[in-house]
Amino acid sequence: MVGEVCYKISYKVGTEIETILKEKNCENCSYCVICDECPMCTDCQENKYYCDYCDTYTREQMVEIAERHGWITEEEAKELRENLDSNKICRVCQEFRIWQDTICRNCNPCEDCHYAYNPEYCPYSDYYGLDDIDIDKIEKYLDNYYPDESCGMEFCTKPFTSLKDYWHAVKTIVQTIGKENIDISEKCGGHINISWQNGNTSWEDYEKIIAKNILFFSDLLSYMFCSPETYHRDDYKVFPMELCYVNDDIYDKYTCVHIKNYAIEVRIPDSPKDVDNHVLFTAVLLALSFKTTEIPFAEETFYKTKEIYNKINCYGEKLNDSEKRFLADKFKMLKKFIEKPLKMLSQELGINLMKALEYRFKNPKYEEEYEKDFDLTKFAMNGKKIVNKTVNVPETTQSFMQLTLLAFA
Repeated sequence: MVGEVCYKISYKVGTEIETILKEKNCENCSYCVICDECPMCTDCQENKYYCDYCDTYTREQMVEIAERHGWITEEEAKELRENLDSNKICRVCQEFRIWQDTICRNCNPCEDCHYAYNPEYCPYSDYYGLDDIDIDKIEKYLDNYYPDESCGMEFCTKPFTSLKDYWHAVKTIVQTIGKENIDISEKCGGHINISWQNGNTSWEDYEKIIAKNILFFSDLLSYMFCSPETYHRDDYKVFPMELCYVNDDIYDKYTCVHIKNYAIEVRIPDSPKDVDNHVLFTAVLLALSFKTTEIPFAEETFYKTKEIYNKINCYGEKLNDSEKRFLADKFKMLKKFIEKPLKMLSQELGINLMKALEYRFKNPKYEEEYEKDFDLTKFAMNGKKIVNKTVNVPETTQSFMQLTLLAFA
C-alpha cells in the first residue's frame, strides 16, 4: 500500500473555455465550403501524389466506380478490366476525381482535417472571435487562445498555483466572454489539468493511482457536476473499454481521465459556464489527486461504474433507484477519502467545500430541469464574506512540468 503524501503541496490547475458560433455551429451546418476546394486535396491533385498509392486492386475499384456512375460504358469497363495498365483508367480517374474515393481511403486526409469545422474557413463569417470581446481584460489569465473545431474560440487558462486565484480568473473570463457564447454541448472545453509537487515527489510518481482513483469516482462526479447536455460530447471523454486495458487507456487522448506528460487531464467536465460548479469540481479533483492510496477497482465495480458513466455521458438517460443507491455508497466513500485535502482547500478558499459537496450531491447538476448557477459563497466559513482580490497570475507555465494547455494539443 502506498503511503499518503503530506499536504504542503505546490499544485497547478488550469482549464479551457470554449465559445461557439452565435447562430450556427458545424454540427447543424449543411455546407462546408472548404471541402469543395480542400487545400490538401488540391495539392494532392496538382502533384498527383495519389499515383504513388495506385495498385491493381485500386484500379479495379476505379473501373467499378466509373461504370456505376455512368462515366464509362459497360463495354469500356469490360475492356479496362482486361487491361488494368491502360492509361484510360488514369484519365478517367483524374477527370472524375475517382482517386478521392479510392486512394483517399489509404491516407484518410479528412480524418485529421485542419480546414473543415474551422471558423477561419466558415462561409458565413459568423463565428465568435476576438472582436466580440475586450481581450485585454482577460489576456493576463490566458496561456493561449485560438480558433477551434467547434466554430469558435478556445481560451486556455494559465495553470494557477492558487484555487482562489483560479476561481477569480475563470469567473472573469466567463463574464467577459459571455455565458450566451458558451455551449456545453460542443466538442471541447472545460477539461481540468492538474499537477503537483511535494518536495522530491510529484503527481508523476503516482500518476496511474491518481488516474484510476478519479476513474473510480467518474460516474459519481458526472452525476454531481455534469449538465444533462453533457452527453453530446461523449466522443471526447470516453470511459475505458475493459478493466484489463485501463493502464493503457488512461494514456489515450480522449479517455475521460488522461495522463499527459505534464499533467493529469480530466475530460469529464462540460464547461466552466457555471463557474462555482466548475470550481467545486476542480477542488474535488485536486483533493483526489493529492491522495496516493489506490482504491481497489473490482471487476464488478468497474463495469457498474462504466454503465452509469455511459448512461450520463453517452445517452443522457435518467438513473434508476438502484444506480442512485450505488452512487450514494460511493459518495460516503468519497467524503471519507478526500476529507483531509478538501479541508486544506477549504481553508484556502474560505469555503466549507465539504458542505458544498454534500449540497451538490443532494442537488446534482445532472438532474437540473432548468439551467441555473451554483453559488459557492453560500458555504462561506464562519460567515466570512468572499470578496474579489488581486489575482497572482503565474509568470511562467514551465515549472512543475505544467506546460501550455491546448485542448487539442
